[in-house]
Amino acid sequence: MAEAAEKGGRILDLGMRAYLWGYPAVITARTRDYATDPLRDDSFPQNTFSHSTELYDHRNRIIVKPNNDTLYSWAWVDLSRGPVTLTVPPVSRYHSFQLMDAYTNTWAYVGSRTTGSDGGTYVMVGPDAEDTGSDGATVLRSPTNHVWLFGRTLVDGPDDLATVGEIIRGYTLSGPEIPAPQRTAPAPSPHTLPEAGLEFFDELSRVLASDPPPEHDQGLLDELAAVGVAAGREPSVEITDPVVRGALGAAVGTAHRWLASYGRALSAPGWSYSTKLGDYGRNYLLRASVALRGLGALTADEAIYPTTRYDKDGERLDGRQTYLLRFGPGELPPVGDDLGFWSLTMYDEDNFLVENPINRYSIGDRTPDIVYGDDGSLEIVVSRERPEPGVNWFPAPAGPFEITMRCYLPTGTLLDGEYVVPALCKL
Repeated sequence: MAEAAEKGGRILDLGMRAYLWGYPAVITARTRDYATDPLRDDSFPQNTFSHSTELYDHRNRIIVKPNNDTLYSWAWVDLSRGPVTLTVPPVSRYHSFQLMDAYTNTWAYVGSRTTGSDGGTYVMVGPDAEDTGSDGATVLRSPTNHVWLFGRTLVDGPDDLATVGEIIRGYTLSGPEIPAPQRTAPAPSPHTLPEAGLEFFDELSRVLASDPPPEHDQGLLDELAAVGVAAGREPSVEITDPVVRGALGAAVGTAHRWLASYGRALSAPGWSYSTKLGDYGRNYLLRASVALRGLGALTADEAIYPTTRYDKDGERLDGRQTYLLRFGPGELPPVGDDLGFWSLTMYDEDNFLVENPINRYSIGDRTPDIVYGDDGSLEIVVSRERPEPGVNWFPAPAGPFEITMRCYLPTGTLLDGEYVVPALCKL
């Protein structure tokens, strides 16, 4: 009995470590499978673009923490059958294509900051692809065969949508056709992953087979292989030891609850942000935490995301209260003068956008009719109830909420991690 308990505890620990390590890759694979599932009406094949035609609002729930500043251009790229070519026309406004590997690490960008506004042709190749002539195109070599190509193109309000729509229709992908999987049931939602139990490790094993991780992760992989979790395996079927099955199954829910509480435990009064997002190295806990709350976060040189859940007094933000956010003269976020911009976005407790009577999901330096003080200061009232006319109103939900500031092309103290966002004060 004691031996079985000791074994179960050891396997539970291993399973939890594996869940935290593998969660970003599995949630990304689930999101890819869900988005490209031919049984869904709005699915699209791999190696093709899906362009949003409207800014995201409260009805969009495929990814957490979507922005309300840009139109998205998504593509799930599979390089296992050969190169895929991205062509970008000249674009004179902010745009970026973030290239992420199967483990959510950003490994390249195409866009305003890195490649400029003149457009170009970019050939993505897999980690084992042979070097071939590119006919003048830029070759981008991915660490994994699966790539999440995540494009963002700035929209200056609803009246700008038609113009941006023309721009993004000029983005093209060409490459091998990837046959749609034969499914008898819809692909599972990314949001049900914590309920997967032992089958989480089936999904992890499939990722290990299609997209082997870096060599420095081999130690954990050896531990997992010893209990039946490895590329080409199906742990939920092949593992028969009841102690191992029970411990691995329990590890999924336990680790996910710990991960959810970990992020909240780190929250503190005022705003917090990291300049370490988007390319995580061996910081697996940060990688998992970001995958849970902001899958697809950009690296700091492209954007920084100050976030707050608490007011100046350390109390949880709640729409039943009214708050003032005041930027004094010279306190607005430092972003690039040319194409940089900033915004504030409102999220509910599930990290989705909040329905409101004026359809304002974000507010920032491009918001029409925003009113500044004569000295350059900016005051924003955050509340559920509509304030008096002439006030910069940012609508909140009826209960707890969170605000994320997006600062694209950050500079100065923000990029250095020294910028302090003013705390929200109760009125």
